[in-house]
Amino acid sequence: MPSASPAASAPTPAVPAAGPDRAAAGAAPRRQAARTGVVLGVEAGSTLVEAVVATVGGEVIGRGRSALANPTALPIPDVVAHLSDAVRQAMGTVTPASVAGVVVGAAGILRYSRGSSAEALAKTWVDAGLTCPVLVVADAVTAFAAGTPRPSGSVLIAGVGSIAARVEGEEVTARIDGNGWLVGDDGSGFWIGRQAVRAVFAALDGRGEPTLLAGAVLSTVTDDVVPQSTGEQIAALRDAVYDGPPIALAALAPLVSAAATAGDRVAQRIVDRAVSLLMATATALTGDNSEEPLVLAGSLLTAPGPIGAEVQRRLAEHHGGTPLIAAPGAVGAAWLAARVMEPGIDAGVHARLAAGAGAGCQE
Repeated sequence: MPSASPAASAPTPAVPAAGPDRAAAGAAPRRQAARTGVVLGVEAGSTLVEAVVATVGGEVIGRGRSALANPTALPIPDVVAHLSDAVRQAMGTVTPASVAGVVVGAAGILRYSRGSSAEALAKTWVDAGLTCPVLVVADAVTAFAAGTPRPSGSVLIAGVGSIAARVEGEEVTARIDGNGWLVGDDGSGFWIGRQAVRAVFAALDGRGEPTLLAGAVLSTVTDDVVPQSTGEQIAALRDAVYDGPPIALAALAPLVSAAATAGDRVAQRIVDRAVSLLMATATALTGDNSEEPLVLAGSLLTAPGPIGAEVQRRLAEHHGGTPLIAAPGAVGAAWLAARVMEPGIDAGVHARLAAGAGAGCQE
């Protein structure tokens, strides 16, 4: 991650390259031609941190996971603690000196290079004992790299937030949306969760039609202690919404998919609108060149459910080829770290990384 001026004992500073979603450019990390040492890939996302340690040949030898590490949503000390926890798990018995390169895909990337937060975040790598280059890129870059070994193409991400991005190497060169829950992220998990809450309020106070979402949402936000009267239910839902962080509404998105699958008309309308919004985001960026990879990432698009299935179907028609489904973002980060070390690395390494990390996720 980009750092402020580290002390002499610090690792080579985290270096983001110039680009629309990067911090100010520094010198590119040195490249090592030999297949020696291991690499560390970290995805510091809006829902969790995942870390993967792998050989440059693609063998996954360590994994770690911790809570979210988005510096725009959490105090910096919490971000540092979560990053450190995931890295410590992934490193296991690996000697820090054997790590030859690190790539971090970061939500809230500018916080890794600006102000006092940059120095605190850079200290994460010093405390981990790492002395190698650390390259921080936008999480859209690692999401794209998690779906394909190709160096350029497009990615549509829909999880807590949503964005479509054009990726060239380690840079985002164009983007659609990704403007955050307050003014953007159309069709995202947050957007869907907010629509679900609005639909439940309308059903309870008589403005809207009955919906399965009422029982599902109320049970979720009250921990299954649902009040008896309608007035108390409205008050309980309102309190739950405003007592937590706004972005927490994204956790309600799976309830909408489940209700739509069960035939609920209100939920189906939310799903249909989310699909339309995500398609608008994707098609504003991508063309119909089937030779160029289009990667889908984020829980709404990669997990089973009506939204991912319909977006995949429509994009296949629009793009002229089947979209690629991304592996975990840490896989993309590890692939990029290996590619930085060895630019001519073969695509088989990417496949081994994805297979190894996927097996770990199923354990």
